[in-house]
Amino acid sequence: MNIKKGDNVLVIAGKEKGKVGKVLQTSPKTGKVTVESINMVTKHKKPKSQQDKGGIIKKVAPMEASNVMVVCPNCGKATRISHKEVDGKKVRICKKCGASLDKEHVKTVKKEAKKAEKAEKTAKKAENTQKTDAKVETKATEEKAVKTAPKKSKTTSQGK
Repeated sequence: MNIKKGDNVLVIAGKEKGKVGKVLQTSPKTGKVTVESINMVTKHKKPKSQQDKGGIIKKVAPMEASNVMVVCPNCGKATRISHKEVDGKKVRICKKCGASLDKEHVKTVKKEAKKAEKAEKTAKKAENTQKTDAKVETKATEEKAVKTAPKKSKTTSQGK
């Protein structure tokens, strides 16, 4: 299960769709998640003895983990999770912005993301310069071809 205790999640299905809350508890065996103030149920409690109080109790019920998506703390969007190995540990990463969802590895993942962005930018710049160089070369060859081509003179026929 990709969801951990303490994550902020967005409910994507069910009667509470669209609400955001913090995960209080996870149960990987059953595939359920308990989210703060979401999926509240009422329980009617009967007093067992004269000292006990009965009444209506509201409590949070677990819901399916497939009905929630993790909200990235960096970009603030609900996202799927990818995994990456950093320093020999498996780290959860946001699919949209590339930030780490695990607090211990946020700095190392940010550094790697910046390096990847710089590499992409330099590759794009190199590609663009190659394209512009190719365009300049084709224009130059076209100009040479135009200059070396023999000029045609206009002949007019005069008939009487």
